[in-house]
Amino acid sequence: MERAAGIAEPAMMKQWGSNDALEAELASRIDAEGRIAAALLELESHPGHHALSTAVLTGQTAQRWAEAREILAGLWQDFGIYQAVVSAARTVRARRARPGERELAELHRLLAQPSIDVARTAVSLSERRLTGAIERVEMLTLDQLSARMDTAFAEISELVLACDATQRAVLTALTALAERVSIAQMLADDLGTAGTADLVTVTITTLAAEIDNLGRVCVTDPLSLAGQQGREVLTALEDRARAVSAQLAELAAVRDGWDDRLAELAATVDEIDTLRVREEQARQRAQELIADAGLVTPPNRLPVLRSRLAALPDLAGWPARALAVTEMQAAVESAVSELSAAYEQAITLEHRRAELRGRFEAYRAKATRLGCAEHSDALALDASIRQLLWTKPCDLAAATRALVAYQRLVSGMGRPA
Repeated sequence: MERAAGIAEPAMMKQWGSNDALEAELASRIDAEGRIAAALLELESHPGHHALSTAVLTGQTAQRWAEAREILAGLWQDFGIYQAVVSAARTVRARRARPGERELAELHRLLAQPSIDVARTAVSLSERRLTGAIERVEMLTLDQLSARMDTAFAEISELVLACDATQRAVLTALTALAERVSIAQMLADDLGTAGTADLVTVTITTLAAEIDNLGRVCVTDPLSLAGQQGREVLTALEDRARAVSAQLAELAAVRDGWDDRLAELAATVDEIDTLRVREEQARQRAQELIADAGLVTPPNRLPVLRSRLAALPDLAGWPARALAVTEMQAAVESAVSELSAAYEQAITLEHRRAELRGRFEAYRAKATRLGCAEHSDALALDASIRQLLWTKPCDLAAATRALVAYQRLVSGMGRPA
């Protein structure tokens, strides 16, 4: 020991050089001791540490925390050693008002040299020499011990903060989701979907169960919800909650506008009756004017529509009513479309007859200007076209062919010889 102190003394004197430097070094160690203690206490009082140390953990969080607990225990043990060394240094410094060479050497050993025994391992028989050591002793300096504590503290802090941040983010999102689902449930009850096999009700019940389960996972294994994985799970839940809320909003809109919707449907059904009469008149007129018109009488859907309309108020629950109204609206639109198409088909035939008449008169005027209107072939076609277009029922196909022939004849006679 005397020899070691003597060897260390020159290095010590070169490093510190003065009593003031020694005082500063010791004060720095004492200050660091206080800061380390404060950091460790802050770590153990952190909500994240409390959550990890009190919950029954599972999965990867349980595995990580088991490892971190051992590291934390080692950290406290190292801090105890640190305190003991600093306390010993303070005791040495307090021996004399001005430390002598012996005190300086001992302080140097405590504060600067690898004097801290942190681990002992037995030397195996195969490696041991007859007069050799029976164990290996790991010695650290105070700086090295501090660095080891820093590394351990950073690793534990990272885990505690990561779990706490994940739990806060997920639980905040789940609280908002649970509130939305709760509101949806109340609206579903009000709309008469509760207690049924309605898809909306099933979705709400499933969402509530999944939110509860995710809340438990957030407490027992928050690391499984960290990062992108947790965001994806929450996004999927939010999308489903938003979708079911939209469905309920549609049901509420049906409920709130129920009377107006029934009135609109009734008015449209009355319009169908008007359309039916108009289509029938157009069809009959076309069949009188056009031979082989090929018009088919549309089915009369009014009785069924009126019956369905009358049954709407008796349906139980707004989901059933909303579905029935949607289907009724589709049926009404289909009937309107069907009658409108039939009417247009009939009117088109009549318009085609009028169009052919107009074109004939135009070509006949051209023939008169060209001086070929009284040509025998022109007169024959003229008579045929008049017979076809001004006789009921009109053969539109034959009239079209005759008019094309008349057009070619007039155009041919109008060319220079």
